[in-house]
Amino acid sequence: MWARPLARAMVAPLEGLLVLDFTRLLPGPFATQLLADLGADVIKVEDPGPGDYMRSVPPTVQGVSYPFLMVNRGKRSIAVDLKTPEGQEVLRRLASRADVLVEQFRPGVMASFRGDYETLAKVNPRLVYVSFSGFGQTGPAKDVPGHDINFEALAGILGVTEGRDGRPVIPGVPIADLASAFNAAFAILAALRTRDLTGRGEQVDVSIFDTAVALMVLNLAHYLASGTEPRAGETILTGTFPFYNVYETADGRWLAVAAVEPKFWARLCEVLGLPDRSEVQFADEATNAETTRALAERFRSRTLKEWTALLAHEDLPVSPVVHVSELVKDPHVGARGLLPTVDIPGLWKTRVIGHPAKHSVAEVREPARVPTKGEDSDEVLASLGYPREAIEDLWRRGIIAR
Repeated sequence: MWARPLARAMVAPLEGLLVLDFTRLLPGPFATQLLADLGADVIKVEDPGPGDYMRSVPPTVQGVSYPFLMVNRGKRSIAVDLKTPEGQEVLRRLASRADVLVEQFRPGVMASFRGDYETLAKVNPRLVYVSFSGFGQTGPAKDVPGHDINFEALAGILGVTEGRDGRPVIPGVPIADLASAFNAAFAILAALRTRDLTGRGEQVDVSIFDTAVALMVLNLAHYLASGTEPRAGETILTGTFPFYNVYETADGRWLAVAAVEPKFWARLCEVLGLPDRSEVQFADEATNAETTRALAERFRSRTLKEWTALLAHEDLPVSPVVHVSELVKDPHVGARGLLPTVDIPGLWKTRVIGHPAKHSVAEVREPARVPTKGEDSDEVLASLGYPREAIEDLWRRGIIAR
């Protein structure tokens, strides 16, 4: 008989780790937010001027950017001019105590601040140094500027995502940016594990473009196996087959159908009154088109509400295409704690993105504090050994901001 496990106190798995965050906008801040959710002490290092550009991205509530709030909760902020020798000394002292440094500049910029990996590894050999950039630290495109849509275009994602008019469709979510943030967080944990085993840190090169290419796994499999170009709507999970498609309802709403397994496809055909179609799940192009038209006609016969009620007790992977206003009211979202309410100090109570993983023992936090630019400059500098007079001097000379 198994013994009942002893109760263990919840502990944040990254408690005690110091992370320096030299990132801005979405990918890097989202990656370090995931680390903050798991207990890491994240110090956001910003420019004394505009700081993180995300601070000015609408919508704003009480003067605070909601997008900035979503990916910068629980962090501390120090604003320092890294172009000055004094600012570079602050960087060096921070790095000497840090476990992880994440920078999101183009290759070579950190070196101009005397903050490249080779320099800082001499100060702190245990430092995990993450260079998070668009195209990586090597290769002919390494210095090319870009944002999510550029990486999706160059990785082929937009090439297989077209509307009925043949125009590439921009996804409603910045897929490459967010996927690369998860990739970076994953790589950081792997590097920390390596450090546990070897006693030394390392540099990790995370590219948004590389991540976008990895997301093309099925399309690349299609091309490499067949030698034929995968086209929008013609590969297995893009609507070429009737069992995996979207269908309009009578009220102009949409249903997503993913009856991949034969048992689901057969039952769906029965529910729709098309039992003969269950025999042609995988067929030639003409038959697929005919079956798709038949399903489309059936789905247009009822409203989304009527279909939802009809399918409520069916064990079928058919889902309404919901709006965000419906998502936030979804009972499953509430049950999973995906949009917890937190009390932002000095501001208001609001809903934020919860950490997207559930742990049975490890504590996952819901940080609420949103730092103003440079809010923690004095505290952080004091912890690095700067006396009050030196901090005031840096402030008067514009090297730091508060």
